[in-house]
Amino acid sequence: MKIVKAVPEEFLNGLYLIPTDRYNLLNLDENGEFIVSKNIPIIRILATPNLKKTISKLIYQIKDKYYLFRNYKNAHWLKNLLEYIDEKIKFDKYYRAKKAWYRGIGDLFKNIRKWEFEKVIGKVISLLRALNPILVLEIHDIRMWHYKKSFINFVKVLRKNNITVVLRYPIDCHKIIKRIFPEGILNTEATIKYFAHVHGYYISKKVASYLLKITNGNLDMIYIILKHSKRNIKTLRELKIPWLKILPYIVDSKYKKLVEVIVELRKFKIEDIIYKVNYKLSTLYKYLDDLVELGILTKIKYKGKLRFRLKLNRRTLLNLIQKYKEYYKSWFSIYLLDSIPWNIRIFEFSSKI
Repeated sequence: MKIVKAVPEEFLNGLYLIPTDRYNLLNLDENGEFIVSKNIPIIRILATPNLKKTISKLIYQIKDKYYLFRNYKNAHWLKNLLEYIDEKIKFDKYYRAKKAWYRGIGDLFKNIRKWEFEKVIGKVISLLRALNPILVLEIHDIRMWHYKKSFINFVKVLRKNNITVVLRYPIDCHKIIKRIFPEGILNTEATIKYFAHVHGYYISKKVASYLLKITNGNLDMIYIILKHSKRNIKTLRELKIPWLKILPYIVDSKYKKLVEVIVELRKFKIEDIIYKVNYKLSTLYKYLDDLVELGILTKIKYKGKLRFRLKLNRRTLLNLIQKYKEYYKSWFSIYLLDSIPWNIRIFEFSSKI
């Protein structure tokens, strides 16, 4: 949820998917929350197969927020009511505005109790169109639901009326959610912007997209790049990519210690490196040959001795990122750590860099 709160501007105008860990979701006895972040209202509720309960929770979150429903021109069913409230607020007649609002909300709760479906949906959509929030619907395990159709149709009606919806659900349900909502967006750029924000950096969407592309989501690499760049990065020219420092995080983890030593020495003989790594001689030769094959080292024989030199080629490095992507933390893990404390020490690599 912190992702949406930190970068709400990246979750506008669409249906977004956020798979996360189960403990990050609301419990059945929690009502939800209403916050405003960067002037964007965010409503968070737990969605259930019972649409009546889901809508009740939604209205409960906005029942006292009459002063935010000023954009009455986008409303339909409640346009006259919202226009009247807006007019009274303009003239500082808050008592009359409140009285009219609570009368309207009271009628809506009556409609919900009697389940007058058309009235309920019409009024709810009108309120959401006037407020224009990010509506975060959290789902426990949709695979256990015997009846999903009403919830699915409700989400489709919301999107038809241009209301932003964010679905948060357990990672185990990702396949079925993606199948039900194929138009759903995994907002990868937002995760990178959030990651940067947690570490005290502001980056533009273009920079986030480029970082995602060149690192393939390697969080270690992204952190190192940010650490060597300015705090505010709006353009690609402001990015500084220290390939030498990144190299140990690109390769297979078994080579990492060796590559760290190689980066330090740049060029070396076997006897220069043997005491710096805890490998058998045969293993060391094998690993060095592997790195030569990967294009990281060049090997020459001079006066009967093998010599190695570090070889940096941007294209080779980018290929390695793709090749070893299963060995590092992906951007996807940010969704799983959606409730991470705003403290860089939570990330393992932070203490090592």
